[in-house]
Amino acid sequence: MAVQRKISKPLLLSVVILPILIIIGMTVLFLQNHRYNTRERVHSFMDGRREGTAFVFDDITVDIVTRGGDSGAWMNDPVLDDDENVLYKESVGTIYELVVTNNSSDTITDWKAVVYIPEEMCIVNSWNGDYEIHQNVNSGNESVQALDLAEYTKYDIILEHFMTVSGAMVRLYEGDYFIYYPDVAMGEMPIVPKPKDADKESSIRIGFIMYIPEKTIDYVADFSKGEIHYRLHTSILKNPFFWILCAAMIVWISCCLAMIIVKINLRRMIEQQKRDEKIIEQTMQTIVNFIEAKDPYTKGHSMRVAQYSKLLAESMGFSEAECKSFYYIALMHDCGKLYIPDNILTKPGKLTDEEYEIMKKHTLFGKELLQNFTIIEDIGMGALCHHERYDGNGYPNGIAGEDIPVIARLICISDAFDAMNSCRCYRKNLTPDIILDELKKNKGKQFDPNMIDHLMKLIESGVISMSDNVEGE
Repeated sequence: MAVQRKISKPLLLSVVILPILIIIGMTVLFLQNHRYNTRERVHSFMDGRREGTAFVFDDITVDIVTRGGDSGAWMNDPVLDDDENVLYKESVGTIYELVVTNNSSDTITDWKAVVYIPEEMCIVNSWNGDYEIHQNVNSGNESVQALDLAEYTKYDIILEHFMTVSGAMVRLYEGDYFIYYPDVAMGEMPIVPKPKDADKESSIRIGFIMYIPEKTIDYVADFSKGEIHYRLHTSILKNPFFWILCAAMIVWISCCLAMIIVKINLRRMIEQQKRDEKIIEQTMQTIVNFIEAKDPYTKGHSMRVAQYSKLLAESMGFSEAECKSFYYIALMHDCGKLYIPDNILTKPGKLTDEEYEIMKKHTLFGKELLQNFTIIEDIGMGALCHHERYDGNGYPNGIAGEDIPVIARLICISDAFDAMNSCRCYRKNLTPDIILDELKKNKGKQFDPNMIDHLMKLIESGVISMSDNVEGE
């Protein structure tokens, strides 16, 4: 029967716990992956690291450059109306290119660029995607229109513009801006990461023509003010934890198969197994009853200490998750007393020095008892350190001040308060005046002074009452 229990119990735990952990793990991974893929990232050009004319960020690089060469810039005659009046002075026409480069190992999606106009100019032509032009922004009479200037004849242009042989010239002023939306059909989105063996960066180029009045042919406008908006998309398959969970799933399937084999081989021992399980269940219940009966005078003490610790943590502004964790850690703070002899634990008189030294070891026993309980982080620290003092004169390690874990400082105050506020085998509970006086006298000595202030407020407000009970959990 012993062999059967050694085989069946781990398998049974694996079958029950592993799928739960896998489902939880997969859910967390998919939620994290979804948040990562859907979070919009926004960078101002000027916040990037400047490398030449480029603005470099961890994930992306943005640059606005001139095309250069003989066809990159030219002088344009003034634009005249039908009466030969000058509508737009002689200007330099320049082809600018917006270059967006993927620096990450993920795919850039849903990107758009916002480019602010640094001075008066006209945008005449563009190619590929759509431009959402915001005109007269600073005048308070803003006009907005999305255009594909390469196909301007398809639009009823409402923006201030001129019609020339070259097409529509949309006038822009300092403070105006345009938003570029990439053309998916032209391969401008998504921007895939650079292949590991490629020499060329993974980037796209968008062209637009600007006419700037009264400038020479070598003049280049400074488009240093703008924003880049984008999302990053990564595959969950790149996350190593995904493959760990897949491996766990294989282990779980293996356990299921093993259980089937074990069940077939041990069919004749099923009834005996049921009897063994019943014995184990009754034994565990007996142990629980034994713990509660070990020291009748402290029955309910751990529950109250946990409640006080949680209320203190809530008062100090800890998160709901942290307060709940503190509650469970405090609940187990005296578990080490299971190893303390009854004659010492329930002795009505003062303990001898030797007995006191044995009693002090319950902190070490508690830490050892909880060492494999890893679901709640640092649960053993509550048992180990709750008798440390703020002034460093506590035990078992004599640590002081902020070096004592927060939960241990919470338990220290809650434990002492409940000890004074309840009956023990060696005395009755103390009066409220004595309890408050003791708390104040030991502020900064035994107790964290900040936590004592919060405890006093809870007592004054009636949240914690001077009795064996507290309001709430």
